[in-house]
Amino acid sequence: MFSATELWQSLRRYRRIQRFWGGCAALLLAVALLGLLDGVQALMRLGADHLEILPGGSETLSGPCPFKNPLNSDIQARFTPENAPLHFSLEGFFAGYWFGNGMWRGEVRAEPEAGPGRYELRIAFKGAAAQSAQKYVLLLRADEASLRAASPSWVRRLTGWNAFIAAAWFGCLGTLCGLRTYLLGRRCFELLRRLGCSEIFRVSANGASCHIWCLASRADTPRPGEVRRVLNDAGQALGAARAEKAHKGVLELIMLDGVSVLPGCLLCLRPADDSRPEAGGRG
Repeated sequence: MFSATELWQSLRRYRRIQRFWGGCAALLLAVALLGLLDGVQALMRLGADHLEILPGGSETLSGPCPFKNPLNSDIQARFTPENAPLHFSLEGFFAGYWFGNGMWRGEVRAEPEAGPGRYELRIAFKGAAAQSAQKYVLLLRADEASLRAASPSWVRRLTGWNAFIAAAWFGCLGTLCGLRTYLLGRRCFELLRRLGCSEIFRVSANGASCHIWCLASRADTPRPGEVRRVLNDAGQALGAARAEKAHKGVLELIMLDGVSVLPGCLLCLRPADDSRPEAGGRG
């Protein structure tokens, strides 16, 4: 039996490594999803028009222009109360990313010695309807600790990180781990092909019959009615299966022994009297 060969041992090693990286990818992507959900719920609770600022810090604002070709002098910014320790500066106008409509961009900066408080900012354009004015609520926090404590985001409160930035980092790491898992899967597939086996990816038990599915190339595909061995991932024989039909590289078989089979088990595509692995490089 080829389960004692170096090629088989290489396959088992690669599959263990693949499972490890697959688990890392799943964990990192799950954390990224949780961070994204946390950021969304925090944004919904705080409101898109609410901004938190630290003394000496700044935040970027943007919004639509009510008419074409505006001038810098057309925009009017007013704080409530008027003596707010905040300043607004217009950076310019640009075309919207989605529909190409006119947009403005500006920055709100807090004075270094500003104390905590709640302020409002109203952005309007000369000659535009009063309904086009945009209002923002500016929450000036005393320090980073106060900012974290008041944040509706669990990620910000526990770690001090922005939930969306943390989700992006974890998502990128999870994607890299997923790519590593995919490349290892390609290597395992090649080793299985050289061993004359295929991994069972689907199992369907219907009463006394158990149908299994695996990938099979045209050269290795058993003909309908031919019987092949089924192995567990350790190379031990579990039973036999009879080929039913092959369609677009997928082979369907029926288990003959009533043995419980799980996805991840292997099917020997070669007859029982031919278990020699293909010649080739070392695994």
